[in-house]
Amino acid sequence: MHLISRRIESMSDRRRVVILGGGFGGLYAAKALRKADIDLTVVDRRNFHLFQPLLYQVATGSLSPGEIASPLRGILSPQKNARVLLGEAVDLDADR
Repeated sequence: MHLISRRIESMSDRRRVVILGGGFGGLYAAKALRKADIDLTVVDRRNFHLFQPLLYQVATGSLSPGEIASPLRGILSPQKNARVLLGEAVDLDADR
């Protein structure tokens, strides 16, 4: 699914912040903004965060894949100003 020419509608009149990617950096930024008076949207191609440092344990059979993958919505659900969209950014209009 692509996020093409689609406006991310605001949940209110607050400022909007969009984070592209739900990896370590995206989640760190989202959590750092948890108390900010903004509408936060995290856009990722996948609906889960993969904890890559433990991939070797999946490869050796010590852990199952489900043990190192967490749903992004679950991670950010306690955060009232955040939502997660499944999609991919293909263009950016910096003038808007």
